[in-house]
Amino acid sequence: MPLWKNGTFVEDSWQFVADDAPLPDDVAVFVTLKRWRAEREALSQRNAPIGLVFAPGSVWTDIAADLPRFPAIVVEIPKYADGRAFSMARLLRERDGYTGEIRATGVYIIDQVPLMRRVGIDAFQTDNPVLIKAFESGEWPEVPHYLQPAIGDVHAPGESRPWARVRKT
Repeated sequence: MPLWKNGTFVEDSWQFVADDAPLPDDVAVFVTLKRWRAEREALSQRNAPIGLVFAPGSVWTDIAADLPRFPAIVVEIPKYADGRAFSMARLLRERDGYTGEIRATGVYIIDQVPLMRRVGIDAFQTDNPVLIKAFESGEWPEVPHYLQPAIGDVHAPGESRPWARVRKT
């Protein structure tokens, strides 16, 4: 499945592994929170990178101290009207200080991408031909004015918001 990151499509070397499937050796894998909790000791011994998959509604406060060990976290979007991935990404960045890749996967539309970037999602996985075309052309709708501050440097060019909420530093 194509992966768009840093303004271009990139080779994706990560594999998603089901909870009941064996882990391939020396390959970067994504596992669910459930599997991480159940097999934390064994998974911690892997030499290859490991990432987490956050299903909608996931709660990860019990493993927040483990987050720095994961170079990537996937937030699943089961339907485009489900905004929980947005909240999870923002919590990962602001509350938990997570600095790795946050990858969106699932059902979303191009109109949501600017908002996903603002909350800290920085990689987008899709097999939707409409999204792929939009990513390739670099054209998607952008809202020039926001009330909320953004995660990272994804403000609109020349954006000035003296009337809006300001992020605490």
